[in-house]
Amino acid sequence: MNSKQNSRNVASRILLTVASFFVLAIVFSIYVITEKKIDRANEQRLISFQLTDQLLQSSDDLTRMARAFVVTSDSRYKKYYQDILDIRDGKMPRPYGYFYGYWDMVLANAQLPPTDTGQAIALLESVRQSGFTNEELSKLTEAKVNSDRMAALGFAAMKLVDSPRLDTAANRDRANLMLHSDEYYLGKAQVMKPINEVHVLMEKRTLDAVHDAENIALTFRLIFIMTALGTIYLLWRTYTSLRTTLGGSADEIHKNLVRIGSGDFSSNITVKPGMENSVLAGLSEMQIKLYVNEIERQHAEAELRIAAVAFESQESLMITNADNTILRVNRAFCESSGYTADEIIGKKPRILNSGRHDADFYRTMWKTIEDTGTWQGEIWDRRKDGEVFPKLLTISTVKNSKGVVTHHVGSHIDITERKLAEEKITELAFFDPLTHLPNRRLLQDHLKRAMATGDRNGTFGAVLFIDLDQFKTINDTSGHDKGDLLLQHVAQRISTSVREGDTVARMGGDEFVVVLEGLAGNIEEAATQTEAVGRKILSAISQPYQLEGIHHHSTASLGATLFHDNETSIDDLLKQADLAMYKSKSMGRNGLRFFDPAMQTIVVERAAMEMDLRVAIQDNQFLLHYQAQVASDGRATGAEALVRWQHPQRGMLPPNDFIPLAEETGLILPLGQWVLQTACAQLALWASHPEMAHFTVSVNVSVQQFREADFVEKVMAAINQTGAIPNRLKLELTESLLVDNVDDIINKMIALKANGVAFSLDDFGTGYSSLSYLRRLPLYQLKIDKLFVRDVLNDRNDAAIARAIVTLAQNLGIEVIAEGVETRLQRDFLASIGCHAYQGYFFSRPLPVQGFEEFAQRS
Repeated sequence: MNSKQNSRNVASRILLTVASFFVLAIVFSIYVITEKKIDRANEQRLISFQLTDQLLQSSDDLTRMARAFVVTSDSRYKKYYQDILDIRDGKMPRPYGYFYGYWDMVLANAQLPPTDTGQAIALLESVRQSGFTNEELSKLTEAKVNSDRMAALGFAAMKLVDSPRLDTAANRDRANLMLHSDEYYLGKAQVMKPINEVHVLMEKRTLDAVHDAENIALTFRLIFIMTALGTIYLLWRTYTSLRTTLGGSADEIHKNLVRIGSGDFSSNITVKPGMENSVLAGLSEMQIKLYVNEIERQHAEAELRIAAVAFESQESLMITNADNTILRVNRAFCESSGYTADEIIGKKPRILNSGRHDADFYRTMWKTIEDTGTWQGEIWDRRKDGEVFPKLLTISTVKNSKGVVTHHVGSHIDITERKLAEEKITELAFFDPLTHLPNRRLLQDHLKRAMATGDRNGTFGAVLFIDLDQFKTINDTSGHDKGDLLLQHVAQRISTSVREGDTVARMGGDEFVVVLEGLAGNIEEAATQTEAVGRKILSAISQPYQLEGIHHHSTASLGATLFHDNETSIDDLLKQADLAMYKSKSMGRNGLRFFDPAMQTIVVERAAMEMDLRVAIQDNQFLLHYQAQVASDGRATGAEALVRWQHPQRGMLPPNDFIPLAEETGLILPLGQWVLQTACAQLALWASHPEMAHFTVSVNVSVQQFREADFVEKVMAAINQTGAIPNRLKLELTESLLVDNVDDIINKMIALKANGVAFSLDDFGTGYSSLSYLRRLPLYQLKIDKLFVRDVLNDRNDAAIARAIVTLAQNLGIEVIAEGVETRLQRDFLASIGCHAYQGYFFSRPLPVQGFEEFAQRS
């Protein structure tokens, strides 16, 4: 039998084996489905008994409420009596957890009474929808009718006690006798008897369904076993045929392949008689040919080595002489620029100029090359087809033995994808995808700038909060696509109603915010200007809309507040405008209201909180919890230190409740130093335990801390005083740190990094000013913000941002970690895009020291 016939036989057996696996998979799937049918039958059995028990339970609860009312005259029992009937008859929504012991919990104040929210459905209707037979439904209806008669008797007894014109004590005794009479107990028996009969019928019906499902599952289990045995037999036959075709064992062929692959062509391959057409025989022939080729290759290798290693790399390379005339370019350069070697050699590099850089730029660049012998930076060049693109250019000088420059070597790296990733991150993170207006993050940046401008120029600014009236109506009546179209029209009308320098942003939903800058210097005139703009916006919004054939009319409610300097925080300004907007909406909509300080009761609470915070720092009321940071294998590699406030009256408070206030009042400085000192002490303690010595601790550092002149000294003092290992400490900073004075920040980071301290950029992607500085920062790690991780599975924008951040980090050689990971699917998605470090509730909540150490030992 020749090799072709062997191959056909092996191929047919492999196809047959694959087909058997396919059949096996189908049988297994059917078997799994039958097993699930057993579960569904058992589940239906449980639901059936629960529904019938609810009818019995309601009857018992009615008796208990009526008797309790007769004894105590407490109006609650009478109300709950009626609530039980209304819930059972579908006149009132069934509360969450409405089952055994519900009314005991309500009476004990451990459960809230039922409300009028939710969906109401009669108990018998639930029974009918749950697949009960007509006979079972008839008996349950009989039990319900008997129970209603008992309920009427209960109402009569309670009415006796409730009557003010009769002898209360005598009426109470009569009512009590009514609820304990033979007639009453007979009525109870008439409720229970049909329910018991239904139990018997359900027992048979549901057990039969379960048994039928089990029999079907058993049949397919046997079929699956037989199919599996047949597949195993086919595998064995395929193996024997394959061995014959190979001419030897797989191990023998593998060893010969490894030997040949390593360059050893000297050993002969023994081919058994009758195996001349086998794979092993072909391998023997190939070895002989390779031996001949090896001799030829060795002669050519010396000539190719220098060019292959030194010049033909993946980077675009250009070599010029001292006069800057191009002498050589490699293939990667030609592919990137579009020029052939013949077209570019002999020309000057200025042929690539894009026109984006002026003469001063090039003079500075060549001055640096003359002084240092090298220059590196981002530059925009032009391809042959005219396309302008960004690249990272490195120019190095080559000198002869006398120190005279003979050549320049330029390395060009196309960074178009990196720039696109940065632009995509900016677009997704700072602009609303529907209206293309700035979102909340960018609004805060613009508002901060406007406040600084007003403080500097002595002028007022204004924040206008706009909410469309009855926006839900168009979504409910015409669909969300028409609602989205309306929002786009409204965004356009608002934008055309303000000046070019003002900001229009979408907060989400049907809410918009306008920031007016450069108003008058006195409050009365500024308010008049603000009102004029607000009225113009309201008038524009109230004009009719044509939404793809639908005529629509809309109005808006507008709230406004003025600002003059930086005394009021951005959040407070937005809250003030929001409060004013709701006041406008409560006054009849389609109007404008200015913020009234009387609305701001929260200011008093803030002052009290500030006083408590000062006392807390003095009395050391804080403690640290630690949230694990884990690798892809689930092993803990460290933790983030998170401060908690043990408030004497309010209990344990999370950071969000007091850190913003500490930032605003400057109390973040002593609090932040305490956190750093305590975290370093814990780090030193863990270093003494071998199983935890490798742990890192991340500490959040505020903008105010970083901007202190002696920040570096304070960090090193905490490390030295506690004995912590510097390279186990990570300082987390936010993008807001990079708004201004970036050079000072970078110098401090470099100084700390030189001592071993690492840096992580927290909440990456939520800021606005860090992308241009990212390459300059001595970062160890980027942290993907939980806002993007939360909806990464169902929001394409968030998924794109996460993927772009990982790509950007990989290109820059920076580690990346994702925070807020709460599900396995989120973890799996992040792993699929290249993120292999995580932090979030899926692994561990923030824990006290002991709890974290126990978690770390288990991981």
